[in-house]
Amino acid sequence: MTAVRVTIGGRAYRLGRATDLSIPLDPHGPQPNAFGAPPATARPYSGDGFTLDTRSGGSCNCEVIEFTPHCNGTHTESVGHLTAERVPLSAVLPDTFLACSVVSVEPHGREITAETVERAAAGLAPDFLDALIVRTLPNPADKATRRWEDATTPYLTPEAMGVVRRIGVTHLLVDLPSLDPLRDGGRLAAHRVFWDLAPGSIAVPAGVARRRTVTEMVFVPDDAPDGRYLLTIQVPRLVSDAAPSRPLLFALDEAS
Repeated sequence: MTAVRVTIGGRAYRLGRATDLSIPLDPHGPQPNAFGAPPATARPYSGDGFTLDTRSGGSCNCEVIEFTPHCNGTHTESVGHLTAERVPLSAVLPDTFLACSVVSVEPHGREITAETVERAAAGLAPDFLDALIVRTLPNPADKATRRWEDATTPYLTPEAMGVVRRIGVTHLLVDLPSLDPLRDGGRLAAHRVFWDLAPGSIAVPAGVARRRTVTEMVFVPDDAPDGRYLLTIQVPRLVSDAAPSRPLLFALDEAS
């Protein structure tokens, strides 16, 4: 297979192995969950005299799957998550490939502070900040099936999100179910800083702000070290403010 080469910031790189950051969503088994939402479920499609399940004598398998993208696994969302105008994610999909950086942070208690983000971002190349992937420490495998509770779930402070904005990130990915506390009285302060929305505003922001995306509940394995990568975020053309997504992270090797 021919090596794939890309040029970022005037430097040539070869694409290395891909790491899938999405958490498999199994409607029949263990799965992550947030906000106390019902788990994702699946049932055979049935009608008058038929059930489409081969185990029950059906001619084929055809499932009806019910889930809530914001609560049941890896998902990407648009500013339409907060605005009166329904801005579908499909209208603001990111470029096919994004130069990105992975950083690891350790919350102070539950807070990911501005100082923590500043330290993690120190020295990051501007050419690799189209997207930023934040891995929280510790990083146990049970994040893939965790029932996230407000009392223990970390979150980014508005000031930390101000740092994210200041360094120019357009697409933010986190391994948490929300940028904000799960129970914050509906303020969603970090979301609002990211999308340039004043407290309580439901108006779509102007300019590039409306094209920013947030991806939540990713899982970044330990064998993907902090550093520079190429990212693509695969999402279905679902006309909604959020959709299940599959971020793929490609290692980069400098080409000679």
